[in-house]
Amino acid sequence: MAGSRFVPNRANIASFLRTPETRALIERKTRAVAAAAASASEAGGLFRVDVETGEQRVRGAVIGDYSTNDPEVSRRALLRALDAARGVE
Repeated sequence: MAGSRFVPNRANIASFLRTPETRALIERKTRAVAAAAASASEAGGLFRVDVETGEQRVRGAVIGDYSTNDPEVSRRALLRALDAARGVE
């Protein structure tokens, strides 16, 4: 086995990471995190979900608690909510 290497097919990996199914999975997971963060928030819990398909992959983000001006409150709620994505398929 000396000399054997794994060479990833980057074009196929990138196409897989942009499929509608991958986008739907990422959207479900980010929405679950946003809902959990809203429940865990010490403020009003107004989080925004952003899902975007780029050239290489689909990107999802849960963006801060708009009901408070304290970034620490938003950060705490998001950190508590991260495990919510694990339970979503």
